[in-house]
Amino acid sequence: MMIEKNIARKRMIERRNKLSEDEIKYFSLNIAANAYSFIKDNFFKNAAIYMSVKNEVRIEYIIKLDISKSINFYLPQYSRGNYMCFNKFENINSMKTDDYGILCPKGGCIIDIKEIDVFFVPGVAFDISGNRAGYGKGCYDKALNQAKDSLFVGVCYGFQLISDDELEFDGNDIKMHYMLTENGFVKANN
Repeated sequence: MMIEKNIARKRMIERRNKLSEDEIKYFSLNIAANAYSFIKDNFFKNAAIYMSVKNEVRIEYIIKLDISKSINFYLPQYSRGNYMCFNKFENINSMKTDDYGILCPKGGCIIDIKEIDVFFVPGVAFDISGNRAGYGKGCYDKALNQAKDSLFVGVCYGFQLISDDELEFDGNDIKMHYMLTENGFVKANN
């Protein structure tokens, strides 16, 4: 059965908003640890992550796990035209708020998106085929379309991964290769 993105968004955001602070931290630490192991096991050097908002998985915890500083982390910077570029994370003191109120690096190194090995992508809902429902602006789809040789990992809580239905999708949607929840990685069957 096909689920409309707007319906999935509403349902998942309501459920996500009910998570306690302890649940968010616990699940986020598990997910960040799995993401870190995945990066190290695959010898990736450049990883795109995000700064969480609105009870999203706090994938940014991964930065604290990289004690040796062997991974270059890049964060998205959004602009009003739904354009996204990725800047290198240096430290928490070198951050600013972008046009959408999300923390991002001040200036920093803007990397050619094709040089990023793996993207950890936030979403409101994902299905087992790798389809993603974000917030509806298309920022990630536009950016990921330029990095087709990279690996895309959708990051979500287990309840946000729809396993028995499919999300509606269109020709502009970019599918994930994997989804990562507190229960580990799920390979998309696309």
